Amino acid sequence: MSAAEGRPRCRWGGGGSGGGEAVLRARAEAAGYRRLLRARAAEVEALRGAVGALHRQLEGLRDRRSGELAKYQ
Repeated sequence: MSAAEGRPRCRWGGGGSGGGEAVLRARAEAAGYRRLLRARAAEVEALRGAVGALHRQLEGLRDRRSGELAKYQ
C-alpha cells in the first residue's frame, strides 16, 4: 500500500492510470491467443476426422485386394 494515498498500488504499471491499460492489453493478447488455440483445436479435430476416413478407406481397399488376391491364387 502506498502510505500517502491509503490504497494499494497496481502491480502492472506503476500505480497510475497506465496500469489499467497494461492489464487491458494483456487481456486482449490473452483473448487473441485463446482464439488462436480454439482455431487450432478445430483444425486438429478436422484433421483427425480426415485421417480416420482415410484409414477406413485404406482398410476397405486392403480387404478388397486381399479378396482379389485369394481369388487369383
